[in-house]
Order: sequence, then C-alpha cells, then structure tokens
Amino acid sequence: MSKTQKDQKRRKKPATKKQISELEVKIEENIKRLKETENANLCYPLLGVKITCELVDDVYEDLRTNYKDCDGHLDIIVDSGGGDIDAAYNLAMLFRKFGHQELNFIIPRWAKSAATLLVCSGNKILMTPVAELGPLDPQITELNPLEGRLEQFSPLHIESTLDLIRDEFKKGNEKLAEGLLERLQFPLTLGSFKKSLDIAEQYLINLFETRDIVSSNKGAEAKKIANRLTRGYADHGYCIKIDEVKAMGLNASELIGEKLDLVWEIHRLNSQKQKIQKKIREEEVMSKIKELPPELLDKLPPSLQQSLLGISNTIPEEKT
Repeated sequence: MSKTQKDQKRRKKPATKKQISELEVKIEENIKRLKETENANLCYPLLGVKITCELVDDVYEDLRTNYKDCDGHLDIIVDSGGGDIDAAYNLAMLFRKFGHQELNFIIPRWAKSAATLLVCSGNKILMTPVAELGPLDPQITELNPLEGRLEQFSPLHIESTLDLIRDEFKKGNEKLAEGLLERLQFPLTLGSFKKSLDIAEQYLINLFETRDIVSSNKGAEAKKIANRLTRGYADHGYCIKIDEVKAMGLNASELIGEKLDLVWEIHRLNSQKQKIQKKIREEEVMSKIKELPPELLDKLPPSLQQSLLGISNTIPEEKT
C-alpha cells in the first residue's frame, strides 16, 4: 500500500466513542498530576463548555458528590467562550462556597465574555502565555422585523448608533438622521438592552468587593475595573492578555514550568476530544440524511445539497 493510500485510509477512519473515553482518561491523569504540583489544590475541570443554567445544575451535583473533601481550597480549570451572564454569576457563587478559603481559576486558552466574569470571582487568575479574557458587553440576538433575519449586537452598538444620529442632526443632515431613526430596531426595548450592561457591571462589582482579587483600594478599583470590562472595549472579541489583566489591577500571574506543561496538555487533549465529538455528530447527521427519500433531498436549496454532498464524501461507507 502506497503512502497516499495509507493517508487516505487514515483520514477515512471513523471517529469512535472509545477514542473519547481514552482521551478523558488522559485528561483525568493530567489533572491528578496538576494537583500534585507545588501550591496546587484539588482541581475542577470546566473545559469546552457554554455557561448555561443547566450547567449550574450539573456542576452543583458534581461538586456536592465528588468535591466535599476539598477543604475549602479549590482550583478551577476554565476553557469557555462564555454564555449566560446570570448563570455565570450563580456558578461563581457556587464555586466560592466550595473554595471558601482559596479559589483560583486556571485558564489554558480562553475565558471569554461570561466566563471572564466567572474567573473574576476567585483569589487569583493563572494564565498560559496564550490565554485570554474578553469584554463583558452582553451579545443580544433579536429578529430584524424589516429584513426577517436574526441579528446579533452589543448594547454598546446602540450608544454608538445614537451618537451617530445626534451628530447628523448637529451637522444639519436632518433627513439622514431621520432615516437612521426610522431604521432603528426595537425602539421600545433599547433601554432594556442598554440596561444589560449595568447588570454585568453590578455582578462584577459585587464579586470584586467580596474577594481579594482586586489588588488595592477595593471599592474604587472594583468600579473602575468593572466599568472597563463592560464598556471599555470596542469589540466583544477583544483579546485581553495577562499583562493587561494585571495592569487593570487584578491578581493574575502567568503559569510556568511543570504546571504550565500540564495545563497545556489538558487543553490539547480536550481539543482533540472536542474535534472527535464534532466528527461523530457530523457522521450521525450524514447517516440520517442518507436515509431521507431522494424527492425530499431534491427540494433542498442547491447550495445546501452541495454542502451535504461535500460532507458525505468525507464520511466512510459503513462496513457490515
């Protein structure tokens, strides 16, 4: 068999749940090794998750079952793009109950949006060189009634748009300003959208004022940092690195040595696990699509048909 044929056979090998189980064992082994490093506590993995109300239930059940003996000292490994801000605050307070003596958050790659609020609830943030936090301006998804499609925007965009309209009025461009006003979506709910910034800011202030993660002058600094994280960045995806985290007054440090190696290995293994899980889902979807009658497939848009055919070409035929 040629090298090309071997590569093709390797690529066509279907993803299996056994591979996931093997990776989970390796992740658990590295978490145990991480606990044995200097100044480490019992570690709780919160890897590749979206923060939701359901997650709060799952974590609570896990903590009360398996982490009763953490002795008030807990390290949380967080790798999350965010989620629901209210659930993140609830989760933060839950982790505080179990880590009431010491609560540290370890970030291999990212803790964005609502996950940033979560990691601001402990005593210290530990980050790899490529780890990043993100702004807390909530992302709102609503239906655009004029165009019949979903739009995602930040409350910060509302203020920018209103500033633009005010400027056009001041410049004497009344028709342009009035046209922009007419195209404003959800005029009766703009106030509630803007209020969501205040909610995120208040959650942060509560967390900062009740834990020693803010370096000095807790009251004034808490409000300053909370304001910066909710209103101080132009884009929701802005990458906030460790130097900036420390500069704004939060207790953060960069991982080094063995602890860094273990944390990154945990992240690498979990990334592999997520890719396999995604591939399994794609294979299951394609398997169901193949069972659909041809007359139904013909009714799908051509672009979708091409996309499905492109995916199906990567899926091996099942062997009996």
